[in-house]
Parts: sequence; C-alpha cells; structure tokens
Amino acid sequence: MEFLAVILMTIGLIAAPVIGFFYPSWRSMKGAALSESQLYGVRALGIGLLLLMFILSQLIL
Repeated sequence: MEFLAVILMTIGLIAAPVIGFFYPSWRSMKGAALSESQLYGVRALGIGLLLLMFILSQLIL
C-alpha cells in the first residue's frame, strides 16, 4: 500500500507544475493566451490535483 501512496504523490508532484506552469506557457506559445482568471483557474487546478493525490495517499495508508 505504501508503494501505491508513493506513486500517487509522484504523479501529483509531477502534474502540479506541468498543469500550473507549463500548460499556460505552452498555450501562449501556440498563440492562445489565457486570461488572468483562466490562468488562476489552471494554477488552482494544478494545486488541487496535488492536494487530491495527497488526500488519497493518506487514505490508502
């Protein structure tokens, strides 16, 4: 079970910066920049995913 918790946290730790930082940068390079409220939403989604993975890993343990 600890292995699954480590896998979930690893996914969360990798996905949070990818969603929160790299995705908006990638969108702006493609020419479809996000508005400020959309940018906050995407960053909140990245942090929320990390929080969800943490909660799931604690429930597994």
